[in-house]
Amino acid sequence: MNISRWAAVAAVSFLSTDAFGADGDQGGGQPPASAVALSTLGNAGLLRSYFESDQFGSVQWRVGQGRVTIGAAETSGLPDSHYRDGTTDTVVPLNFIFGLPGGQSAIRLGVRGTFSNGANYPVELDGGTGRADLQYLYFPDARTMWGLGGFYEQTDLDIEGSGSVKRSAGGIRADFLNEFSEHWGVAARAEYSWGESDLKVNAGPGLVMEHKQGDDHLYTQAELIGQYRSEDFAIIPENWVFHPVLGIQFQRSFIESTANSFGAVSSGVVGSTEDYGTAWAHMRLEKEVPPGGWSPNFLLGVEQEFVNDLDVVVEEPTYAVFGAGISKTFGRGKRFEVSYTRHQGLEGNRWNEAIVGTLTMSF
Repeated sequence: MNISRWAAVAAVSFLSTDAFGADGDQGGGQPPASAVALSTLGNAGLLRSYFESDQFGSVQWRVGQGRVTIGAAETSGLPDSHYRDGTTDTVVPLNFIFGLPGGQSAIRLGVRGTFSNGANYPVELDGGTGRADLQYLYFPDARTMWGLGGFYEQTDLDIEGSGSVKRSAGGIRADFLNEFSEHWGVAARAEYSWGESDLKVNAGPGLVMEHKQGDDHLYTQAELIGQYRSEDFAIIPENWVFHPVLGIQFQRSFIESTANSFGAVSSGVVGSTEDYGTAWAHMRLEKEVPPGGWSPNFLLGVEQEFVNDLDVVVEEPTYAVFGAGISKTFGRGKRFEVSYTRHQGLEGNRWNEAIVGTLTMSF
């Protein structure tokens, strides 16, 4: 068997366990339609976009950090050049996939913990975010997946030496994956989050300013993802797959105007809405291995902001993106991956990096 087909075998064995079996068996020992579709979408690089939240997490951190930095700069009187932003996050996503009778659908339960360690800059955010997702997945054919569900998340961050910010939220999320040609596919995501933030800032000896307000956002993202192998271009090493990626995201936040504990009425630090959007081009090289083997992957790219209402103090429009990881598919529907990704601002004013340990299981 050509080793470039091992990935398909691994994906089917990964997903066609008893949970997809019995009722989901198509007869003749064939895996259910959902397993075949997930195999196809995995080979195309689309499942990585679906399960991975590196870009989404980067956006949420930049928006939150930008708000706090603007607030600190307004009260300090220090020049904007005094401020920089950075964080190192440890992220632990767990995904559990339950096949449903009929073989064309499944349920995904996702649990994610993000633990933030802010850089030792004038405004340092430390703490974490926990999130739980529950989605219904439908596979109308072997190249397409629709997803629809809800989520709940809780953020609790300390503003080092100054106070804290918390946010609780729930919302809905929709996904669409489609391999529309031999070499290209699209992965799209949209979610709306209804939340409330609670900011507490030390205002003087024995004085704390507290401000609670509605804090909602609409997040959208789409990626065009390719797949090429050595038979397509001789420059690609044998048994490796090259994934070129073109992506774009846009988020609009809606901040409620309320009075703080001192009676002052305001919405967000730049108004009642905040827009943030970026586009990116990535190159990912990943080794295709038989089931049970370790598969390394490498990432290199660039990211460019096209709108940022929160660049009042720290401006960083362009980022270099690089990373690496290694994954292994086990029997009985288990996959584990460890990866590192860094977004490095080219002007040196902002960066964020994450170490991610992902476990996905089917039942």
